[in-house]
Amino acid sequence: MPATLCDILDRTPADLIATSAQNLPARRAVGEEAPINLAARRPTRVRLTPEG
Repeated sequence: MPATLCDILDRTPADLIATSAQNLPARRAVGEEAPINLAARRPTRVRLTPEG
């Protein structure tokens, strides 16, 4: 479908889709040895129990 739209409008995909990039600050300073809390990044498992 995007190729058809490009053909109809006589445009390229780059003309139809706007892209942008941002430089984000680092999450921690270089050389800082802060431990990473993996538990905060992992979802908790769901435990299904029968109703009753």
